[in-house]
Amino acid sequence: MTAKQGRIGKRIKAYEKLGLSHNPFTESPTEESIKNIFTGREKELDLVFDLFAGQERRRILVYGRIGIGKSAFLFEVLSILRSELPKMLTAYASLAVEDDLAKTAFIALADKMPNDEWAQQQLHQLALPTTMDLKEHNSEINAGLAKTGEKDIPIAKLQNYTTGFNFLLDRALKKYPDGVLIAIDDLDKQNPSRVRQLMHDAQGMLKGKAWFILTGHPLGITQDLLTSERGLFDLKLKLEEMDPDTTYEMLIKYLNSARINNNCTDPQNPISVLPFTMETAKKFCEVSLGKPRFFNRLGLAVLSAATNSNSEVNLITSEVLRQGFKSIEKDREQLLAQRVIENRIYQLLKQRGNLSDDSITMEELEMLGFRTFNEILPYLENLEEHDFAQRSPQLDAIAYTPILLPSSDP
Repeated sequence: MTAKQGRIGKRIKAYEKLGLSHNPFTESPTEESIKNIFTGREKELDLVFDLFAGQERRRILVYGRIGIGKSAFLFEVLSILRSELPKMLTAYASLAVEDDLAKTAFIALADKMPNDEWAQQQLHQLALPTTMDLKEHNSEINAGLAKTGEKDIPIAKLQNYTTGFNFLLDRALKKYPDGVLIAIDDLDKQNPSRVRQLMHDAQGMLKGKAWFILTGHPLGITQDLLTSERGLFDLKLKLEEMDPDTTYEMLIKYLNSARINNNCTDPQNPISVLPFTMETAKKFCEVSLGKPRFFNRLGLAVLSAATNSNSEVNLITSEVLRQGFKSIEKDREQLLAQRVIENRIYQLLKQRGNLSDDSITMEELEMLGFRTFNEILPYLENLEEHDFAQRSPQLDAIAYTPILLPSSDP
């Protein structure tokens, strides 16, 4: 047995002592991983599927703050559609920084048409994986020796992705009478001004023959789409933080997805949250603030603390929970040490308890090296992305509060 195999075996045994086969928490959900752990959002799902009950093609915008579960919601929608509408083609793509919406939609659709030679040729032209052999094979005889070779089949490079998408779409609709849905994730990873231009350029495609679901968050990007582009989306769906009961239910589902010989789902039964106790489970959910990504980050840290312990841990006690929170706090301190400006803003945020355009003073802005509150918004967004801060649900002002971990609680 190698040293690596020994470490893996030791970690597996540590999880087994907790009654788990593996760590069920993850910061990067996939459609496959979401199947058994997706929780809540029933009202939001109903709003989406009310549209699919009709005949018209629709455009849907799912928006919400960083880490609120937009990708997971999108995967759940796709999973249900693939189960209930098998004659609908559904394609998912994350918007790459260098691509536009038309190219992203084209690639997503072509990838879902493995038997369409033209679609596969275009993917090959883009150096993307294909399902067909797109090489010309030849052989020649030289001095009595056979020599074989191959070269790429000549393919005309696509000049206009919107035209190419519509061409492919017409072919797909002949095979999928319930329609074609293109889901494009991660608009919020783009520069706001670039996204506005991308949306403007893609309006013709978005208003065409396909269904579209796009995701993003409201600062700078989707706020424009919610106001100036009112005619583009048929449904603008905001995802909010989960309430404590839903978060507790989500924890039970996560644990059941990895638990050995225990699938209790009754929230009143203590065994439903093992290896947590009911007390530590409720504390864990409270600290997660109903934010799915933060919930996962906390879960990863807490189970890591439990399985890295030198003691024979078989239960997540208050001490184990505290150790998990402490490890996150240490990582946060190391990250802030490398980001001087964000560290200054975070320290002021902790001192004040709240920062907004209305509350920050000119002296504080000058101390931070800025002239206006808008200049520090990108840094506050970065703090939110790394779970140092959260935006308050104020309608009349942009305000942020710090996220503080109870690592020193008794």
